[in-house]
Amino acid sequence: MFRDTDQKYMSLALRLARRAEGMTSPNPVVGAVLVKEGKVIGRGYHKKAGFPHAEIEALLDAEKKGYRVSGSTLYVTLEPCCHRDKRTPPCVEAIIRSGISRVVVGTLDFNPKVKGKGIEILAREGIDVRVGILEERCREINEAFFKYITTKLPFVILKLAATIDGKIATFTGDSKWIGSERQRRYAHKLRSKVDAIMTGIGTVLQDDPQLNVRLGKGFFRQPVPVILDSNLRIPLESRIFKVHVSPIIATTSLASLEKLRRLEDMGVRVIVTDKDESGRVDLVDLVKKLGEMEITSVMIEGGSEVAATSLKKGVVDKVVFFYAPKIIGADGVSMIGKLNISRVGEAIPIERLRLRSIGEEFLVEGYLRKHQIT
Repeated sequence: MFRDTDQKYMSLALRLARRAEGMTSPNPVVGAVLVKEGKVIGRGYHKKAGFPHAEIEALLDAEKKGYRVSGSTLYVTLEPCCHRDKRTPPCVEAIIRSGISRVVVGTLDFNPKVKGKGIEILAREGIDVRVGILEERCREINEAFFKYITTKLPFVILKLAATIDGKIATFTGDSKWIGSERQRRYAHKLRSKVDAIMTGIGTVLQDDPQLNVRLGKGFFRQPVPVILDSNLRIPLESRIFKVHVSPIIATTSLASLEKLRRLEDMGVRVIVTDKDESGRVDLVDLVKKLGEMEITSVMIEGGSEVAATSLKKGVVDKVVFFYAPKIIGADGVSMIGKLNISRVGEAIPIERLRLRSIGEEFLVEGYLRKHQIT
């Protein structure tokens, strides 16, 4: 049975976990709070892969403050780990040694090496274990980790910014700036939470983007750029080569071997994928290869054709669409290219839709039912 205060302390653990969003890959983000006699005696969160887990950080925090942990309650957003196939010892052992009497867990860990086993070990030791408080929120903050750990494929977000009539550029190709400075800053925060940013060669040739996070001062990790470039048309003087140490170029066997070698000499990681039916980079094969590189999350920021291809291939898990209060009209560039959908019944369904305001603009988020359009 949950207590009246369990939700309050799990909310605090979630806030702690969010401090490390974008920093822990390929590990999950986790927050933990220790409570004794109605007082928070320890707080912690997992800061980076290879660093102590949230439970250990909370125990160390309580110890540093001089509190006795025995008899306390531990609130943790994710099931404590119990295996040794990693760089840090199992957290369940430290919890048992500490004398903690009650453990409240937000969600099970879907890692097959853990799922339910950590809970079982703690319960066998006589610890009162409760699972499922604020479960949906605890799962959402690790949606990328859960997909990756169960499928070895990255979680893919399709992010687009458009006018209220769904246009991403005028008929001349001008797209700066459809969104406001506030919207762009929010988009940069989203970038800071993913491992990679993917775009097409068309965007690179048109805009010469940096594809980095620009949030001013602060501690955040830069995502790696992934450029879809079937024929290696990318100019060697492109800005991404000046901004990033080892960007990724995805190409096909159609590409020039000479240019491929020149790119590799510059430190670029070149991935040669299968060709799709159009002779372009096969996104299904690319996503698989990115997963093999321990890239757990990708945000697609390409143009309308990249957006359409990613949807047709069924690689997108989540959409994030920004809409600005502007109208361009039918001669503008639509945010998503042709999908060859002839009947409304074939339209791609979006589930768990959420709408929020960002100043005068609004953001629509939702999840795709996994399928592939043929």
